[in-house]
Amino acid sequence: VTLVLFALVAFSFAGTTEEWKERIIYQFLTDRFANSEGSTAPCNNLSDYCGGNYQGAIQHLDYIQEMGFTAVWISPIVLNTPNGYHGYWAQNWYEVNPYFGTADDLHQFIEECHNRDIWVMIDVVANHVGPVGYDYSSIVPFNQSSHYHNCNSCPVQ
Repeated sequence: VTLVLFALVAFSFAGTTEEWKERIIYQFLTDRFANSEGSTAPCNNLSDYCGGNYQGAIQHLDYIQEMGFTAVWISPIVLNTPNGYHGYWAQNWYEVNPYFGTADDLHQFIEECHNRDIWVMIDVVANHVGPVGYDYSSIVPFNQSSHYHNCNSCPVQ
């Protein structure tokens, strides 16, 4: 519920379409951008999380700003099913993905961006969830098959 309220408050301060057209947007996958330890070691398993987080992104805001960007577009922020490093496998819309940091870390990231006049766009995926087969019991809040379209041509699971 906190995440939903946070999103509604953040949305209320969103710029207009015309204002966004003036912004230069830098998009990054939170997990792949920067970790808070400053490590530049390559990721050993590209199909899993590699350690990027909001604190690491904060440490690179000067870099983004120096390149002339005036907005960032970050990965979806919600808790994902396993290996959802990209943020596109939503599992729980009420929780921040702990691999990226805490809700406080996310809030601090947004504040640090705004202190530099960098706007923040949060990617949202509304048309699917993470891979769970047909067992939706782990998806919050859409945990029933009635929340989804019937798939008559889908393979039997």
